[in-house]
Amino acid sequence: MGLMRFYVHDRDRVAEDDLALTYVAAADELPWYGRAFFSGDQLVIERVENESGTVWMPRRIDGLGELMLGTATLMERERPYLLEVELARGTVNRLRNQIVGWEGMGLTIPAEFREQAQQATRAMAHAATAQDDPGVAAKFADEALQLATRSAYQLTDIYAEQALAMRLRQGAKLGTLLGVQLSHETVPVAIATRLPSTFNLVSLPFSWRGIEATEGHRRWGVADAQINWAQTIGLKVAGGPLIEFDERRVPDWTYLWEGDFESLATLMVEHVRAVVKRYRGRVNLWQVASRMNRGHVLALSEEQRLQIVARAVRTVREIDSRTPVVVSFDQPWAEYMAHEPVELAPLHFADALVRADLGLSGLGLELNVGYWPQGSLARTPLAFSRLIDQWSLLELPLLITLSTASSSADDLQATSKAKIRHGTSLDGQREWVEHYLPLILAKNSVQVVIWDQLSDAQAHEFPHAGLFDANGESKPALDAIHQARTAYLQ
Repeated sequence: MGLMRFYVHDRDRVAEDDLALTYVAAADELPWYGRAFFSGDQLVIERVENESGTVWMPRRIDGLGELMLGTATLMERERPYLLEVELARGTVNRLRNQIVGWEGMGLTIPAEFREQAQQATRAMAHAATAQDDPGVAAKFADEALQLATRSAYQLTDIYAEQALAMRLRQGAKLGTLLGVQLSHETVPVAIATRLPSTFNLVSLPFSWRGIEATEGHRRWGVADAQINWAQTIGLKVAGGPLIEFDERRVPDWTYLWEGDFESLATLMVEHVRAVVKRYRGRVNLWQVASRMNRGHVLALSEEQRLQIVARAVRTVREIDSRTPVVVSFDQPWAEYMAHEPVELAPLHFADALVRADLGLSGLGLELNVGYWPQGSLARTPLAFSRLIDQWSLLELPLLITLSTASSSADDLQATSKAKIRHGTSLDGQREWVEHYLPLILAKNSVQVVIWDQLSDAQAHEFPHAGLFDANGESKPALDAIHQARTAYLQ
């Protein structure tokens, strides 16, 4: 059992629910199982490991909202660390390391940005040398944290601009597919007519629950209409996810088979077989399965979920050998592992499938940002860059699915239990797209980007994540996506 201890100068900035999201991670940024609590005037993080690690926790940054920020690598010691100083140290170190890394790849750093980064470093130096007076140290640490976090956004903007410019100089605009996920409802005409100018792909759910709500009776009407419409207006089609390991995405009748692995596996694969046979030749990309790493559904173990996905991929390959096949993973930072005794992280599931040589064409990352517990906590663009680079090491193209909220108000039509962790707005959703989408498009490994929710007026999962509001009006985020499509994509 390992313990890390911190003195927190401004305890009011650590809310009670922040403790449930605080954890220690290994060098790969995957959490260790444990818990965080206050003991007297100290923040204590208890975990099963006692190796050195980084502490991650939510922190509110002026003008940017709540972000998950991390310390540098810390060893266990009896004397408490000063939390504010260590969060600033880690954030400044990651910024400085990324500057050096990207400069080594040819990135040109403007003088005004370099000065701001140096200001963050100087503030951090003052904080580190003033720890005999925690109040003074915390003041300088907060200044360093604010400067370094804002600089992280500016640095990724600089990187994305230069990387995209370099890729565009090599020839035509990028062939990256940019799509939007549809629901099981027909898209209203007023919305449908606006999609082709922004997107070159639509993702049709073909989900088990939507097609076979009653056992043995498959309903194809909506799916047939959607694929006919997409092909009529010249949009490519991604089909799926065909299997989603989520209690809200499996038919209600399947719980009669809960605990019966062989029967469930057969039923799931039969759904995959039926969909692929029906739409073979009309789908440009199969998303075979998603959320297999978060499968608190039907009492399936991690090993059983792996087996089902492997069978499903083989089934698709047998029926349709030419169309690319992708498997997607939810919550890729795996924050849930800090408080749930699970063994396999998303990256471990992916590695196992890749090693099985099933014929996968790519891997998907589902990033519903700023939601908890069923989404991913908000992080800086630098964290997104590191995540994509880490998954790129598996040497398969990536499909990135995105969403974030446009309002912090209640959304009674949302089916997810996820809560919005911090206040946002229509402009906040647009600004998020403007910072993160170009960065993602700049990555060579990313070949498909899908916005996860079209409209808040139709059945939807995450609160206020649509590109059209509950009245069918477009949001500013749609314009931001359109601008990215026009500037960078075919």
